[in-house]
Amino acid sequence: MASVSPRFDLSLGLEGTHVLVTGGCGLIGCVVVDAFLAAGANVSVLDLGEVIAKREHYRGEKSMYEGLATANLGFYGVDIREHESVAGAFERAEGSGFGPVECCVALASLDLSSLPMSEGGICDADPEVWQSVFQTNISGTFLTAQRWLRGIRETLKEPGDASRLKNVGLIIMGSESGAFGVPGCPAYAAGKAAVQVGLLKSLARDVPKVYLKGRVNAVAPGAVDTVRFREECERYPQEWVYAESEATVALAKPVPPEDVARTILFLASERWSGSTHGQLLHVDGGKMGPLVWQPGEAKRARN
Repeated sequence: MASVSPRFDLSLGLEGTHVLVTGGCGLIGCVVVDAFLAAGANVSVLDLGEVIAKREHYRGEKSMYEGLATANLGFYGVDIREHESVAGAFERAEGSGFGPVECCVALASLDLSSLPMSEGGICDADPEVWQSVFQTNISGTFLTAQRWLRGIRETLKEPGDASRLKNVGLIIMGSESGAFGVPGCPAYAAGKAAVQVGLLKSLARDVPKVYLKGRVNAVAPGAVDTVRFREECERYPQEWVYAESEATVALAKPVPPEDVARTILFLASERWSGSTHGQLLHVDGGKMGPLVWQPGEAKRARN
């Protein structure tokens, strides 16, 4: 009996694709890098020089190198707030032998857990924190996206290089905070809303005009089950854990970082998501919204 070729190729098709990940040494970033390496991609990791040197964020997590070849992995220091730094890091990555950056994951940002929370809400929010968050989370994401798209435009001027392009896309790291807000840290919520809505929709128009098969999407995770989140769960009362990952979350649990990584790989693969463009994918366990009042809190406010 003659064999029948399968109709669908269910592999990701990321082998040999040059993927650049900003913030790739972070607690979520290292899992994302792991996943791309497992898929056979060539990965350039961009992060702060001191973070790359210390690799402190790997404590307690599976090592990026465990069981994986590292010939297809490179590290480059960058300050995403600075145009020249971003341009220089991209140039070093492109000159490494991996070729032009085809897929870019703009993950680097100031994490919510690293920011001061104002108990008085926006009334007591620090304007300096607001400016710092915007410079990193919005401007840094913009500069990353701009340099990636400029690189694609330059590559298209060389017919030989252009013909080898595949999986051309940008994935922006958003957050559920951009949809629901953050009590005590409006800067983080506003910054994520800016990149996962305004910047995303602007890029969704521009990217295909540079390269018709180019795509841009965003991922908005909920509370992610990293080492830092587990430390916060131990540090804060049970009411905090309830509010963050149970009260309005249908699946009643934090999101495994591997689920975030798999979603990013899905969006990176033109074989799997070639018609997915300009979309924000929520990876938050079915979060329905924010918890505004803790039990008994509204009653106390009325008195």
